[in-house]
Amino acid sequence: MTYTTAPAKMHSGHDIRNERGHIVAIVHNPAANRIEGARIASLMAAAPELLDTLERFVTACHAYLPETTDQAFCGLYASARAAIARATGAAQ
Repeated sequence: MTYTTAPAKMHSGHDIRNERGHIVAIVHNPAANRIEGARIASLMAAAPELLDTLERFVTACHAYLPETTDQAFCGLYASARAAIARATGAAQ
């Protein structure tokens, strides 16, 4: 599913719409800051694609875990798994 964002016509924030043009979320501008509201809305619209990419990254990296002693890599892998858990509501 692809989502897009645009300044809203009925309120001071941004609308996030699905492929059919239906509103799936509304982002109200924090403290009347339209730029920050646009950034938040863009991030929310990209979230499904970001999550899919991160899940594929974790799957690809899993094969390297037994072979590596690189602490930075292991830390990144753990952070990615934690972010996925938070995004999906899964227990860590």
